[in-house]
Amino acid sequence: MDDPIAMACSLDDRQLAARRAEWQALASHSLIQRVDQENGFVATYRGDERTARALDALVQAEHECCPGIGWEVEREDDLIRLRVTY
Repeated sequence: MDDPIAMACSLDDRQLAARRAEWQALASHSLIQRVDQENGFVATYRGDERTARALDALVQAEHECCPGIGWEVEREDDLIRLRVTY
């Protein structure tokens, strides 16, 4: 299956690889769970400040290069949920 985010993204191959590395680094440090949904996914992260700053920066960057993808961040107690829709 094709990656809908990569298909919607305006980054070139080098930039996309670098962005994916940033997401992987965040996931290895903070990702608790990822649940795929019909039109996207929900990722749950630890809610510490390091994670919050990294996630906010990545979501802001994604808004710029992937305007057709929905990026919604919610904080709940000690968790941060990222809802991505495409």
